[in-house]
Parts: sequence; structure tokens; C-alpha cells
Amino acid sequence: MSEKYLVKSLKDTQTIARTFASRLKPGDVIALEGELGAGKTTFVRAAAEFFKVKEYVNSPTFTIVNQYKGKKTTINHIDYYRINHQDELAEIGIEEYFSPQSITFIEWAERFPDSLPEKCYNIHIKVKDKTREILISHA
Repeated sequence: MSEKYLVKSLKDTQTIARTFASRLKPGDVIALEGELGAGKTTFVRAAAEFFKVKEYVNSPTFTIVNQYKGKKTTINHIDYYRINHQDELAEIGIEEYFSPQSITFIEWAERFPDSLPEKCYNIHIKVKDKTREILISHA
């Protein structure tokens, strides 16, 4: 299953993210890919809003992992950008975040694809001039 969206505004991205979030359930893992500034964190922020997260969703680039409490689930927001070796993922207990009690978003997931569960959503955000192309697929 694959979906493709061409978005022209921040509002479009937020709408797609909230609609996508409506189909998620605890235990789901979402791998996000895209260049710096493509809108990965913006996508996660809008998805978290769907789950009634009250905190501001920041990029976890420096903290590696941020957790947010939603109304009915926990949102794990992980960033692989500053991870240099797969061993570091074991040190942070990456598999513990793939819990049936939470939904996990991973930015820069393409850096360590072997760390991802077999079944996960893949979102690729590609910058094209003044638009973004969002590709969503499910393995």
C-alpha cells in the first residue's frame, strides 16, 4: 500500500499528518526520511496533536528521544541523525520504544534500517522547489 501527496503549504502537511495519525494504533512504528528542513518534525508535531499531546513537540536531534503523553497513548519521537553506530541504539534501549503501549516516530530512520521492526510505516518527504512530496507506505 502506498500513497503520494503533493503539498503546497504547512497547513497541507499538517492535514495529511493528522489524517494519517487517525489510522495509527499503539504498537505502530513510523520511519521518517527526508533532507534537513523537509518537514519531518512538523509531520510528527501534527500527528501528535491528533493524539491530544499538549506539550510542544520538538525535534529530538540533541536529546535523541522525546516522549509525549497523549490522551490515550504515549508518543515516542526518536532521531537517528546523531547516532553514529547501531550499537548506540542498543545503549538507548531502542527496542523498548517499540512497545504495544506507544506509537513511535523515527526521524532519519534510513540511517539504521535494520533497527526497524519488520512491519512499519515509511514516510518519505521530498522537497521539490516550493512544494513537498509526501510518500507513505506500509511494509
